[in-house]
Formats: sequence, structure tokens, C-alpha cells
Amino acid sequence: MKDIKITKPIYFFIVAFLFGFQYGCSQLTIENTYSFVQENKNAIQNCQELQPFFKKLDQASSRKINILHIGDSHLQPNQITQVPRKQLQKVFGNAGRGLIVPYKVAGTNSPDDIISTSQFKWEGKRNCKPLIPQPTGIGGISLKSLDSASTFIFRLPHEYAFSSMTVFFENDGKSYDLFAKDLIHGEVINLKNFIDEKNPNVSKIKFSQPTNEVKILSLKTSLEQTHTTILGINTENEENGIVYHSIGVNGAEYYHYDTSEYFNEETPFLNPDLIIISLGTNEAFRKNFDEEDFKSEVHKFITNLRKYNPEIPFLITTPANSYINKKYQNPKLKRVRDILVAYCKENQLAFWDLQEITGNAQNWKNNQLISKDLIHYNAKGYRLQGELLYNALINSYKEYVTTK
Repeated sequence: MKDIKITKPIYFFIVAFLFGFQYGCSQLTIENTYSFVQENKNAIQNCQELQPFFKKLDQASSRKINILHIGDSHLQPNQITQVPRKQLQKVFGNAGRGLIVPYKVAGTNSPDDIISTSQFKWEGKRNCKPLIPQPTGIGGISLKSLDSASTFIFRLPHEYAFSSMTVFFENDGKSYDLFAKDLIHGEVINLKNFIDEKNPNVSKIKFSQPTNEVKILSLKTSLEQTHTTILGINTENEENGIVYHSIGVNGAEYYHYDTSEYFNEETPFLNPDLIIISLGTNEAFRKNFDEEDFKSEVHKFITNLRKYNPEIPFLITTPANSYINKKYQNPKLKRVRDILVAYCKENQLAFWDLQEITGNAQNWKNNQLISKDLIHYNAKGYRLQGELLYNALINSYKEYVTTK
């Protein structure tokens, strides 16, 4: 039989066909039902900057791939981020829920898949309140208790059962000892026996069996100890695939993350392969919005993140449009968008322009996709944003696969 010579164009066609067969079912199409969505514009700009991330995606069957998504109140309830998390894990594998915060114990709204409870009083703090004398870190929201026997419980869905857990907490001379108890199997681990050698505020532990329900317990062991302060908890299983960390803080702006005592230095412990930043809405509500100040804050935040995460690609997203005082479309959001797009072009950063894709705030309102405050969005609106982001990411990856 004669050998068949496969030319480069034919090779690309075969790869594209096989890729589409394998991943085609993961393509979401909800945007087709909304005429205001410009599908031809739903793409990652400067997507060549994401090639290091796409190369790692090729290895997802043999390693963990970590995505770190940082934002404000649009991200805190997890309604946007749950879409790309679940879809990417469906395609590339589920390696765990990733970073969580016991939101309810901290006194704020929580994603539906994170259940947390406590009989003790905990003081919650968001990083957007820098004047409150309580540190914050990787979770953007911290919780503090002065009770020497304080506890809290958190529970995740069974699909996110985990055996590896990293606890971020303030570990100074005045901090109580901390223990983690697996409520499914009864195993108890002293967190201070597993402090990371690079950072005294990080403890990495591993349960002998997977669990989805854990109690964190404080214990006073010396007179100097006065408090427990929890900064965040990372949960992972033993599988390869995607871990999609979502950090959302009500009211947060770019500069708030730089006022957080431990945030930047703790980000490397999530081993990010891609950092997505979705901020800018709250800046657009400043009475005296200054474009140069905003640009400076964006630059400082990204510079500090890069200091701790060198060579990691960034993806900047522009905030969707919304209203001010429930009457007028907020014109400052367009200015925020223009600054972010210009900054990304000047600094060779990938960006996803949600404003360009979906247009003005009236589009969201007319289609009943925005909440009553006309600033946030309802569940359908957030799901649409998550599906658009996922489609843009997966399409850019498909293009990478077929042209590499």
C-alpha cells in the first residue's frame, strides 16, 4: 500500500476535527439566545500572551492546572466563576474546589457550594476596609475570634471532596494553636506541626482519606495567646486537572488587594498557571474618579502580583456596564474600560472586553439579566457572563491547538 503524505494544512484539519469531536460538547451557546451579544467579538485579545498557559493545559492529564480569578462582588457569590470552573473541569479533569473562605462565619454572602457554620462569634473583615485593625490575606476576607475554644465547620459538595488542605492563618506569638478535624472519619491534625518553611502563616496538611466536611478548632496553650485569625483555606483532591480558585470581595478595588497584609505573598501557594483579574466596577462609582490614579493602581497591583508570580500570564477583563442611582447608565465604566484596554495593549497583556461584547446596560435590563439595584446582575446574567468567558477561553485554546 502506498504511503499517504499528510501535508501541513491537512494535519491542521485533522487536529481541528479531532479537537472539535472531543471538546465540542463543552461549547456553551446561551449567548445565542440574546441578540445583544456580539458573538464575533467574544474573543481573548492579545491571546498569544496566554500560550504558556495553553501549553500547560496540554498536560492537564498528568498535572494540576491552577487558575486564579480575582475580583469584587461580581465574583464573591461564585455565579460567574462556577461556569468556567465546571466546564473546564469537565473537559480537563476535576482537581478540587480550590480556595474557599467560610463566608457565612465571616458574616457575608456565600457561594451556594460552600456551607460554613459556627456557634462562636467571629469578626469578619473585607480587604476593602483597610482601616479596620484586622489583617487579610489570600481570601480577601478574614475571620477573627478572641475565644480560646472557638470553632467553625465548613462543608463542600461530594464532588469536591479533598484530602489535601492548605490553611492560611495569622501565626504570630499571640495566635492560638489550630487543629483540623475530618468530621467524616474523625482524624485530627495539629496545623502548627505542618507550617510551611517559606511562610509561617501557611500550613499544608493531608488527610489519610478524602473528606468534604472539616472542623477548625482553636486551643490556647500559652498565656500570650489571644486570638485566631483565618485568612483562607485551599482544598484539593489527588487527581490531575483543573483547580479554579475564585477570590471575590464585595466592594473591592484594585488597590485594596495591595492594602491586604498577606495577599500578594500568599498567592504563590496556589501555584497559579493563569491569573484572571475582574475589577473596576467599584472604581467607577468614585465621586472624583481620576484616570491617572486608577491607571497607577492597576499598574501597582499587577506589578506586585508579578513580583510573586513571575512568568505567569495575566488575563484582564473589563466590567459589564450598569447604572448609577438606578436612573442613568454609569459613564465612568466606559472610562474604566478604556484605561484597562489601553493598559493591556501597552503592556502586552491578554484581555477580554465584556463591554465591547455585550454593549450598554440597557441591554442587560431589557433582557431581565440585571438585579434590582441595577449594578449587580441576577443569576442568569452572571451565568451568561461566565459562559461568555468560558467560550472565549476554550476557543482561544482550540486556536492554539490547531496552529501550534
